[in-house]
Amino acid sequence: MVALRHTFEQQLAAALPGVDITLERPKSGELGDLAFPCFRAAKQLGKNPAQLSQELAGSLAVEGATLVAAGPYLNLKLAPETRAKAVLGAILETPADRPYGSRPANGKRVIVEYSSPNIAKLFTIGHLRSTMIGHALAQTHQFLGYDVVRLNHLGDWGTQFGTLLAAYTRWAQDRNADLRLDFDWAEPAPEKRRTPLFRLFQLYVRFHADEESDPAMRDEARDWFKRLENNDPEARVLWKRFRELSLAEFQRIYDRLGVSFDTLEQGEAFYEDQLLPTMQRLEDAGLLVEGDKGARIVNLEDVGIATPCLVQKGDGTSIYATRDLAAALYRKKTFNFDRCLYVVGTDQVLHFQQIFAVLDKLDPWFKGRMLHTPFGMVKLPEGKMSTRKGNVIFLEDVLDEARERVAAIIEEKNPDLRDKAEVAEILGMGAVVFFDAMNDRVKPITFTWDRVIALDGDTGPYVQYAHARIMSVLRKAGGDWEARAQAGAPSGPVVPFPSMPLPPELSGVTAPEAQALLFELAGLPGAIAAVLEGCMATPLARQLVAVARSFSGYYTNCPILAPENAPEVRDARLALCVATARALRQGLYLMGIKAPEEM
Repeated sequence: MVALRHTFEQQLAAALPGVDITLERPKSGELGDLAFPCFRAAKQLGKNPAQLSQELAGSLAVEGATLVAAGPYLNLKLAPETRAKAVLGAILETPADRPYGSRPANGKRVIVEYSSPNIAKLFTIGHLRSTMIGHALAQTHQFLGYDVVRLNHLGDWGTQFGTLLAAYTRWAQDRNADLRLDFDWAEPAPEKRRTPLFRLFQLYVRFHADEESDPAMRDEARDWFKRLENNDPEARVLWKRFRELSLAEFQRIYDRLGVSFDTLEQGEAFYEDQLLPTMQRLEDAGLLVEGDKGARIVNLEDVGIATPCLVQKGDGTSIYATRDLAAALYRKKTFNFDRCLYVVGTDQVLHFQQIFAVLDKLDPWFKGRMLHTPFGMVKLPEGKMSTRKGNVIFLEDVLDEARERVAAIIEEKNPDLRDKAEVAEILGMGAVVFFDAMNDRVKPITFTWDRVIALDGDTGPYVQYAHARIMSVLRKAGGDWEARAQAGAPSGPVVPFPSMPLPPELSGVTAPEAQALLFELAGLPGAIAAVLEGCMATPLARQLVAVARSFSGYYTNCPILAPENAPEVRDARLALCVATARALRQGLYLMGIKAPEEM
């Protein structure tokens, strides 16, 4: 497909000198494989777009393809065997370390900061968005040739830890023990919630509930955070233990999600010793002015931001912005990156506008390199989730429920399935992660159990089932067909497959249903590239659904293992199965989803 696209572009460039040649992908394979919209060229030449399309269709020629004028579009439509050879060759004949749609290293470095939970709190369904959007962006950038640094900027510093320290020292049973958190001030928690981290969550919720009627508690929390920043021994010991407990719990969840980072240690506290130098740089640059009650701020009105950036409170303690500025300066020095993506919710849009504006003033090097990738928050039907109020849905509860629903279906429909528990976990995880990816990144999601862990329709299990069905066909085919679709151990985001030659005869995949599947497979590289353009996995998720749906039509209407098939028809159709399995497996893996071989 790359060679054919290049040929088409060259033909257009020769016919339209000085015109920007931009090709699109038609909505349907019936229209063609590539389309050239004539609007801009026609305007530049003073012609009607439909007229120009007609002229080009009559004057250009691409071997193995037909050029068709469709109104203002010039469509290139490949002959069936040409399309089959181009798409199957691109998928099957690639070396193991360069799978379909990937690109060689380009020398550019990208930092992706994602997940970034607050310590001493359990993961909620809201954390899934940042974690899996960021994971897909990191995977896809690396797949497309970037050097990727995966960072988890833990929320392990700030006033909230003053709140937690105040709550713990108020209500924990034994402050001198090794952080015993088995005190019972509320209704007993479910067995799975009898953990130190859940008790810390309960403390946090209780403190905020009580401070509504006792505002003096807020001063108590601020005092504890000041003690923490001033290196108070008691505050430091407790904070360190809270952090250790949190990291162990977080790692368990990340292992379950299949998510990893280059470091899990560089949270906000990591930059504590860099806060004073950062403030000094701001001072030396003449950016700091005094705000209300002795606070230090940076005015941004000259760049169109009415709200100044607060970088130090009146009591001398740091704020989130201070630590983000210190982190950016550290990352420039350490990683010398080309781009830094912050996968953080839409409620932080103003914050990042301020931070990026301050960095641009401080050092022009940052301009254009920093990008906030906001995502819509997960809401409950009754309104916004709030950790302070305790009205949250825990992520692990969602994953467990999805797994249990899948397990019940397996027990009913395929009780003899091997590794039932593992398959149920894979499908349950696929349902939850794919649901999130199918939703536009910037739009909020209203959580309901049936929507989030749906198993029917355009879902992760639907795509996973297509892969499992293909593997079943290949097992029945015998020989080494199954092995050709099986992958080695993934290396980063790359799922390696053995290179295999194309069957010499491809007439077995010229039927409309086979051609429709080939058209959707041809759309995967563009969908993968669109993940970077839109900073979300949605284009890839939707293209995988299109491939799975087209495979269903192909499987139904093009008998693959029918005894009456000639050997060359059988081989061509099996080759298309292998290509589809590889494409589905790689696409799912980029999103953090496994492809089971049996269901």
